[in-house]
Amino acid sequence: MAVTLRRTSATTRASGSLSSHCVFNQLRNISKMANLKEVVSTLEKMAPLSLAESWDNVGLLIEPDVKKSIECVFLTNDLTEDVLEEAQNAKANLIISYHPPLFKPFKRIILKNWKDRITSRCLSQGIAVYSPHTSWDAVKEGLTDWLISCFDGSVTVLQPHSENPEFSHIVTVVSDTCEDSPLIVVNAFMELYPQFKLNNDLKILSTGHTQLKLLCNSNILSLFNEMTKYHYMSAFVQKNEMIPETDVGTGRLCHFREGLTIRNVIQRVKCHLKVNNLMVALARGSTLESTINSAATVAGSGASVLNGVNADLYLTGEMSHHEILDAVHNNVTVILANHSNTERGYLKVFADNLSQKIPQLRVCISNVDRDPLLFV
Repeated sequence: MAVTLRRTSATTRASGSLSSHCVFNQLRNISKMANLKEVVSTLEKMAPLSLAESWDNVGLLIEPDVKKSIECVFLTNDLTEDVLEEAQNAKANLIISYHPPLFKPFKRIILKNWKDRITSRCLSQGIAVYSPHTSWDAVKEGLTDWLISCFDGSVTVLQPHSENPEFSHIVTVVSDTCEDSPLIVVNAFMELYPQFKLNNDLKILSTGHTQLKLLCNSNILSLFNEMTKYHYMSAFVQKNEMIPETDVGTGRLCHFREGLTIRNVIQRVKCHLKVNNLMVALARGSTLESTINSAATVAGSGASVLNGVNADLYLTGEMSHHEILDAVHNNVTVILANHSNTERGYLKVFADNLSQKIPQLRVCISNVDRDPLLFV
């Protein structure tokens, strides 16, 4: 680009100096802008995708080919066409939709289907879509902890999370004589079976003259069986099971510091979720003035997790008729708020957290996103 230099008056020079300063600030701001990879990395650190349920579809779901800096992140519970229009008006570069808008595999993308239209429009407009779903539910101080926070008491996780270990088995190889070193024998067999790789199929934990302890996967267990046939050695195998994390996982149970009447609990939940109406099924023999001392919560549809939990109250979004009957006949009161009403309030909490992590982002929350069911 050619640059023309010319003399200027003092006024023009001053104006030019100011203009250069503005350009410098603009360039500095641009250099601070986050890209999609950086934002996604932050999101995954805030709620690791490994915490999500195995059936879930979480993470970056739509990645446009057009690479843009992420200036505006738009939060919603459900990505509907109305929400997408709102996000476009807000000039969003990234939509974080708690519920994954893409769940089942696509065989074609055609405009007859509303989810296809959303996908097509996001790609054409360069809008990325990320879904955290059950990773938000499970993480410490995440959505489920927010949901249970309307009660004061001792909180525990209903189903603690336990990640699958890198290696499935622990093997201890012991030499029956002082002549053969287990480590030397294992290395010799590894040379005979080059398809097995150290630190990939097995990992040595500790070694001694007559004993070797290592981690491995099931595909290599036959190798130790072969070793014990031809050497005076014994191999002891046990499953490698990790201890569950106590503050991460599905569902929460709160034992209240002081007993609450069901009427008081209902008011607390309404205030916390910012809803005017709830559906309540009283435990058999209970009234609104009955005192309860504990509550179990699962966001969304929680019956499969809550079933059989020893609590005075179940708080969730939805349960079937027969699941509710089972609960009330087991002396459990049920409060239902509609599916997404138990989730949406967390968006404000997450928006504040994300703004602290990446201050240069403009974080917006949808105003049109709402539960499709209304009380009338």
